[in-house]
Amino acid sequence: MNSAENIGFKVEGHVKIVSYDEDKSNEEVHLDKRNHIHKENMSIAIARALGGDDSGHVYSIHFGTGGATVDSSGTITYSDPNVTGSADLNTPLYSEVVDTKRGAPAGNFTGVRHLNGSLFSDVEIRCVIDKGEPFGQPSSDNVSQTINGGYVFDEIALKTDDGLMLTHIVFNPIEKTANRVFEVVYTLRLRLV
Repeated sequence: MNSAENIGFKVEGHVKIVSYDEDKSNEEVHLDKRNHIHKENMSIAIARALGGDDSGHVYSIHFGTGGATVDSSGTITYSDPNVTGSADLNTPLYSEVVDTKRGAPAGNFTGVRHLNGSLFSDVEIRCVIDKGEPFGQPSSDNVSQTINGGYVFDEIALKTDDGLMLTHIVFNPIEKTANRVFEVVYTLRLRLV
């Protein structure tokens, strides 16, 4: 007897960005929201991972500065998420490796969580941008600058090692300064439906 079982598959993403002082005091939440998935690229990455191909893994997290514009009156206009075709960040600015098997700096990692009996698993991607990273940022967060100066970012993407963009999120501009540590927790929930 032939039988086929059809299952649905859903990927959801969530990003949280916090900053804090060196001793983890004065914690501030900058972002806590869901992101968009590049469905075609995600399906390629999942198939590669199931097939044992190293290019099916989340390799790096990328920060950009083209996700939002602020006009002279302070009105913020957001770009549409780039989640079709050969997508990339609007304006790439900075990236870090998060794959611990391939050179991720201390504090950055990718891990998998699963609860027995459930129909979902989480991939948690964690990136710590330390006080001295990236080089050339403003010295403190009380320096007045326009959102176009220094290290202000308003979009983030996850990519494979061959550059496939898997996710994209745009948000209010956030400035990275040398007196703060930024921690990005990017969670992808893979669920059978």
